[in-house]
Amino acid sequence: MAGPSVGHRRRPGRWQAVLGIVLILAVVLVVADRAASAVAANQLQARVAQELQARQVGYASLDVTVAGVPFLTQVARGRFESISIDMTDVRLHSGDLEATLPALHVVATEVQANAAAVARGDASVVAERVVGRAVVSYAGLTGLVDLQEYSISDVTFAESAGALRASATVNVVGLSLPIEATAEVSLQDGQINLRFRDAGAVGLEVPEAALGILDALANAVIVVAMPPLPFDITLDTLEVTPGGLRIGAIGRDITLVQPARAG
Repeated sequence: MAGPSVGHRRRPGRWQAVLGIVLILAVVLVVADRAASAVAANQLQARVAQELQARQVGYASLDVTVAGVPFLTQVARGRFESISIDMTDVRLHSGDLEATLPALHVVATEVQANAAAVARGDASVVAERVVGRAVVSYAGLTGLVDLQEYSISDVTFAESAGALRASATVNVVGLSLPIEATAEVSLQDGQINLRFRDAGAVGLEVPEAALGILDALANAVIVVAMPPLPFDITLDTLEVTPGGLRIGAIGRDITLVQPARAG
């Protein structure tokens, strides 16, 4: 009687080896893709820093991130899904105007750029859409509001129950009168406007001499003297929060980086 036949066994290691090689190649490609993204972000960050310097924008820190996967495909197309630019202690200047933002977060989408040209410094980087978010601290807002023509000084702002409240001092006929008011805040043509309502003396009757000042203030629109934001983005949203005025800005067809300037 014949013994049991022994079937041919496939070598299990063959397909496992192929699969292992495929996985290794995939990991290598992902790592290479992310490495290329990091290099491009560093090159772009250097160009953004030059652009900000040319626009007299200061900052404590700057970080640029290129998003989108796979990155190398974006490089081949010369079009990137999004680029994020994060800055802290942003110092804005325009003539005699100065303002400081604790932080500014900018996201540019559908960005056209030649990676090699960016590295050489002779490329423009243009985004179809750019949005920015920041908070103007109330201490910072104080420095942007000048009420001297109304004989008002020592202006401070704070949030109260979702509204913006202002405290100040009226200087009239040798008196320094503490006052409080509600500040209605709005946007017009990309500028922050303030209207002071319900102004009254703190714990005192308003002297006759001060009534005219408060009436004039109530009928005035005070334009906050804020320098332009980087990248030519324009204010489009405004919200009163406990930490300050939360602002949003937007721009379309924005040139983030110009070709390197000669000299």
